Amino acid sequence: MLRPWRSVAVACCIALAGCVVVPERQHALVLEPDGTVAQRQMGCGDGADGITAAGALDPRAVRIASWNLHKQGDAGWEAELGRLIASSDVLLLQEAGVAKELRGTIERGGLSWVLASAFEYSGAEYGVLTATRVHPASVCTLRAYEPLLGIPKAALITQFRLEGRDTTLAVANLHSINFAPGTGEYRAQLDAIADALAAHRGPIVFAGDFNVWNDAREKAVREVMSRLSLVPVAFAADERRRFMGRIFDWIYARDAEVVTASSWAVTSSDHNPLTVTLRMR
Repeated sequence: MLRPWRSVAVACCIALAGCVVVPERQHALVLEPDGTVAQRQMGCGDGADGITAAGALDPRAVRIASWNLHKQGDAGWEAELGRLIASSDVLLLQEAGVAKELRGTIERGGLSWVLASAFEYSGAEYGVLTATRVHPASVCTLRAYEPLLGIPKAALITQFRLEGRDTTLAVANLHSINFAPGTGEYRAQLDAIADALAAHRGPIVFAGDFNVWNDAREKAVREVMSRLSLVPVAFAADERRRFMGRIFDWIYARDAEVVTASSWAVTSSDHNPLTVTLRMR
């Protein structure tokens, strides 16, 4: 999220206007095989999630993209998203609002999807969305509240079967807390995701909008990623947007070799897309 204190003012106005609806319990929206959308409780640690896995990813080349959509508020996002869909096996979106335009773009590209809902605004549910070419083996959601705004940020963990492997690939899709006077809530959000991944013995990808804008946040991210043995993906031509001199959008991975990694400048969001192709070890 750019221009933090301007965004705080905008978010406060929206909240005060009573337009944001926050459910008592977080839920997920799931695209069913018949094209309908189901609402489910899928919290991490809740047990069975009702997902039926179908297919497996090729561990020799898993194509992953991550992009903050800026609530689909900038011209040209549909065309850019279509390009990402065409070249991705796993697509991680932040600030995604499930409306007919977004659904149409994703589903025409042949991807299924799950949204970890943070809140509802103007009839659409917003959060982090993971769209994939194969149905995940498991899904769970988490949320954390912006301490100054009281509006949640969502995270989504999906696991995918890998062809010829006994282990699965776990993928965490994150939109981090932004507006906080300290790092306590920020670190707690990262730790909750790390706790949900702690028992996973296969490869992991942890990606999204980390909202890193000071030294303390950078330190928290480094410590949590180290705990999970995750390392950042390097981009030779690094076009990731910088805010307050720091990079917000990251892809971390473990037990994977980077085959290619790209980022490029767009005008269709206030964040630039990231793509990586990984070979699982």
